[in-house]
Amino acid sequence: MTRAARAVNADTEAPTTELMAWSRLEPIWRRSHVVRYPHQIEAAQEIVGRLDGSALLADEVGLGKTIEAGLVLEELMARGQVARALILCPAALLIQWQQELWQKFARRALTQPHLPPRQGIVLASLDWAKRDPQRRLYQGVNWDLVIVDEAHHLKSRRSQNFSFVAGLPRKYVILITATPIQNELAELYNLVSIVKPGIFGSYMQFYRRFLLAPRRPRNVDELRQELSSVMVRRTRHEARIVLPPRKVELLLVELSPQERALYEAATDALIAAYRSRRASQDTILPLILIQRELCSSSFALAETLRRMGTSWFGDAAPSLLRRAEAIDSNQKAEAATSLLCGLKEPALVFTEYRATQAYLGRKLSRAGLEVHYLYGGQNRQHRQMELQRFAKQGGVLVATETGGQGLNLQTASVVVNYDLPWNPMRVEQRIGRAHRLGQTREVRILNLCARDTVEEHVLRLLHEKIDMFRRVIGDLDVIIRHLERERPLEAQLLELFLTRERSEIDRRLDEIATRVRPTGTQESLPATL
Repeated sequence: MTRAARAVNADTEAPTTELMAWSRLEPIWRRSHVVRYPHQIEAAQEIVGRLDGSALLADEVGLGKTIEAGLVLEELMARGQVARALILCPAALLIQWQQELWQKFARRALTQPHLPPRQGIVLASLDWAKRDPQRRLYQGVNWDLVIVDEAHHLKSRRSQNFSFVAGLPRKYVILITATPIQNELAELYNLVSIVKPGIFGSYMQFYRRFLLAPRRPRNVDELRQELSSVMVRRTRHEARIVLPPRKVELLLVELSPQERALYEAATDALIAAYRSRRASQDTILPLILIQRELCSSSFALAETLRRMGTSWFGDAAPSLLRRAEAIDSNQKAEAATSLLCGLKEPALVFTEYRATQAYLGRKLSRAGLEVHYLYGGQNRQHRQMELQRFAKQGGVLVATETGGQGLNLQTASVVVNYDLPWNPMRVEQRIGRAHRLGQTREVRILNLCARDTVEEHVLRLLHEKIDMFRRVIGDLDVIIRHLERERPLEAQLLELFLTRERSEIDRRLDEIATRVRPTGTQESLPATL
């Protein structure tokens, strides 16, 4: 049996289900050709049974957490324990949730009704529901079940997202996220406190028991035991899922003389700004943005330079802006266009910046390719139209990070990282849009990289040293948290690039990489996180 077949035919290995809802779901799934994966049934059984209907559902990217949450909803409804349910998700995922509920569960949801009904399923974007007058109305309803997709948006206790969801009266709650920790252990505490308030006591009690520092835990075995009463997490290996293989390729691009001159001048300005901000203890976060835009496109950099004026670079800003605006073509875009024109398979192209997206999209269109767009803040109907066009016509879907978040895009078998995030977790999430359950073809991952830039150094750390593309996300979780014990990885890398001689950068990257221990010997956090 091929790898693809093992993934697609997992139904033959499914255990006998003990779900009461299965008598209703079985004919629906048979007619709709929905594959029954054992780990999804097991997750629903575990949440309804051992966890009493409420859980932090944190399976890795691409294992079908939406279906697992839907199975829990169905089972609680079959048992007469849920009549009124609320599903909250990013606005970009509303239509996908509607389709999943109908195609896999034959359930229709009311989308963002002003007055919630007495029974049935309500589907709403978190951003819409958290604002008055909806907030008051929805918090005035006694919900039987609340499901929150992309629940890492609740990670900050001070956020409006957190206070809204925490204030919803409910019997059961399921929070769905593949990344229950992104920066600090406090985020995990906040999510768990929504699912099972009081399990860890106050935050100070949690800190004293489990934290040496915001990113350094203690009493790991005890923490793992506590989490087992509230969290369900499986990796692909644990779920016994073998997806089609994925092949990683690197394309190094030589900058043009104009681009090189801009890169060198902007790097000098960044070094000066970094020293100044360190001396005055100002934030360096804006400098991370500039450094990354510099490797993305001159168009993204120019847009930021216009917006910020002289506030960051002082007298150097006008000269940098003139250099950026004088460049009308980027070598990376030339390489991407040549590459994509030679492909026959539908492709996803990820960039982090709208200006880069717009420029690249125009260039690909002029080359005769069908181009579709996803980006944050996009109108829901427009987004759905773009996704439908991509599914029917193929071509290239150019997406920003927020634009592709949470979507199932198995239509594509090629993923192009036009610019690379500095955190490998986010790269893995991009790949997971296409390399997930339902994918039957080998997935090609193409990384574009400007030669002799910080982007090349980042790629070396992510790809060669950590070997991220051959690890499952569970292992990657542990690696990144180990590297981020004291400071976020992005801040560490920026400091390295802006304070070291270039000949020293590779040596220092080696030192960072050697801090990663083999899987299973990590001291930072339990692998189940």
